[in-house]
Amino acid sequence: MQEWDARLMGISLDLPSTYLNDSTAFTPPTKKDAERQSTENPADGPTSFLWQAPNSDAVLFFGPKWIELHSFVSRLFDAQHRLPASPAAFLSSKSVSKRYPAWLEHALRLCRARGYWTLYPGDSPGNGMATVHTELYRAPEEYEEEEELVPASGGERGSAAGQKQLARELVLDHRAGGLLPPFRELPLLSWEGEVVGLEELDRAAAEYTAEFRGSVGGCEDLEPLELRAKSSAADLFCERE
Repeated sequence: MQEWDARLMGISLDLPSTYLNDSTAFTPPTKKDAERQSTENPADGPTSFLWQAPNSDAVLFFGPKWIELHSFVSRLFDAQHRLPASPAAFLSSKSVSKRYPAWLEHALRLCRARGYWTLYPGDSPGNGMATVHTELYRAPEEYEEEEELVPASGGERGSAAGQKQLARELVLDHRAGGLLPPFRELPLLSWEGEVVGLEELDRAAAEYTAEFRGSVGGCEDLEPLELRAKSSAADLFCERE
C-alpha cells in the first residue's frame, strides 16, 4: 500500500565509511533501529538499511529513476538561468563533498524532494560486494584542480592496506532463504543519517518540495492535480505537460 519499492532509487554494492560530506565517520544502523521489528529474527545485529542519501561509488541506479534524475538536472539548469543572482540557499550551498561528482548533489536534491532512498548492505565482516580503491582515486574533473581534494589522512577505505573482505551475500538474508527482508523491517535513515520513521521522512520531503517549488519553480497558479509528482520532474518546476 505504501509502495516502498517505487521509492527505491538504487542498490549500493558498498557500505560508505563516511557521510556525504566525507568528513564524518558513518555508523550504520542495526536491526533494533527498524521502526517495525522482525518477528522471525528479533535479535539485534547488522542489517541492510534504506538511506535517503544516494551514492556514486559502486551503485546500481534503476532506469526510471536515472531518467527522472536526467530530466530533473536538465530542468534545474534551465531554471538557474532564470533565477536571481542570489538563488535559494539550498541551491547555493553544498551538502555533498567535492570528492564526489557534482551530479550527486542533484541526485540528493531529487531524493529529498521525492522521499527516495537507496538500499545499502549492513555492517558485517564482508559488508560490500565491491571495493573502492582510494589509492586509484581521481577527482571529478569539475573539481580536480581544487586543493581540498587531497586524499584524507589515514583514509583506508578500500586501500591496499585496508582491504575488506567482499560479501557473498550483499543485502539478502540467508536465514530467510536468501530473501530481502520486507522494507518495513529495515532501518530508514534521513539524508543526514538520522534514523526516522516513514511519516517523518514524508513530512520532510513535503516541506523540501514546497520550498523547492516556491524558490525555483515559481509555483503560483497551478492546480493541485498539476502538482502531482511526475516522472519527468516537471511538477517540481511548475511546468505543465
